[in-house]
Amino acid sequence: MSTTHYSPSASAADTERYIRGKEDERGVAITCDVPGGPGAFSARARALTQNTTREVEALHYRQSFSDEEFDPKNPEHVQRVNDLGYQLAKKMHPDSDCLVVSHVDGRGKKPHNHILVLNHNNRTGKALSDYRTFHDRKAGNQKGVQSANDELMREHGLSVVKRLEHAPKDWELRREDFAEGSRDREMGDRMSAALADPRAVDKAGLVSVIEEQNQQLGDDGDRVPRMRLHSPVSKKGKRAGQETWTLYIEDRRGESGRAERRKRTSALSADFTPEGAQAFFDYHQQQKEQEHERSTRQAEAAERARAVAATARQSGDDGAVDLDPRRRRGAEYEDRHADRAAEEARGVREGGQRGAGEAALRDLASADLNVAAAGVEREQRTARRNRVHSRGYEREPQRGESEGLSL
Repeated sequence: MSTTHYSPSASAADTERYIRGKEDERGVAITCDVPGGPGAFSARARALTQNTTREVEALHYRQSFSDEEFDPKNPEHVQRVNDLGYQLAKKMHPDSDCLVVSHVDGRGKKPHNHILVLNHNNRTGKALSDYRTFHDRKAGNQKGVQSANDELMREHGLSVVKRLEHAPKDWELRREDFAEGSRDREMGDRMSAALADPRAVDKAGLVSVIEEQNQQLGDDGDRVPRMRLHSPVSKKGKRAGQETWTLYIEDRRGESGRAERRKRTSALSADFTPEGAQAFFDYHQQQKEQEHERSTRQAEAAERARAVAATARQSGDDGAVDLDPRRRRGAEYEDRHADRAAEEARGVREGGQRGAGEAALRDLASADLNVAAAGVEREQRTARRNRVHSRGYEREPQRGESEGLSL
């Protein structure tokens, strides 16, 4: 399901700069008939109209989709949205150059296209006259952009929206209604950028972002006009007891005859009212909470890893981890056995009960061999235990396997 909106653009350069972003960062998918990168499209628009009486350089359409049919987080879905925008442009104006920029940064983060079509038919050399309205025109049997879009949706098996009498009045649709370079358009652009800032989770955050904007420099190198948000509570009328928002902007040009030009936010866009802005606040707050939850989980996982490492260091021998407690008990038994053998050997040497004959010498030699064997066996056990510590688990030698010194 998708809806459309049409507005003429007297400055293709201004519109292209807006839909692309100052750093060409807004478009998540872009298709352009004019080669050369950002600015090439609007340069061609200016070249085609500079020697004519045309006041409109390009036709600006917006095509919005439901997130039930296209997921804004799925790159393939976003690319298909962009393809549908290009097909709509060619369905309406097959002989004109177009630029399609797909966004997912509007209210609700739903995917939508900005479609710019040069006001020039490459085949006839004339200005465009069709699809300049939302609804069909009975006079001249002209079709509106929504009818062409509905036909395209049917061709692709997508749902068709019910007839709309009034298009939604968000800023992207209202922007072309205000003159290029006017204070009204500047207020709208800056308010739109402030609402899109992730820090704008409430009115206080929004005001803070606007204050930060006031420190920036404009395209001319001078500080931008100071803007502020005034939010009194209505005392009478339909909105009695409710907050109303008004933007004030420094008027150096004297457009208003005052030091500041003011504009009720509802006159600029429904997005800029307290109710409209709440949708942006809720989205940013949700994203902030999700990011906090992710950070908390990562911190907990890191803490668990540190605890496991600390436990391993404490339970290890010389910094190693003995994976089989039975090996530790076995090693202690072997050490005690070797110690008893050494004690017996010392007893034989020190007792002197057998005399000083050859038998005593043989016993002494045998005892010395036992001591040496016990020492060798203990060294081998220690070496195996160290290998276990360095390599991990190693099975216990089974009875009957050749291991140790044979006498």
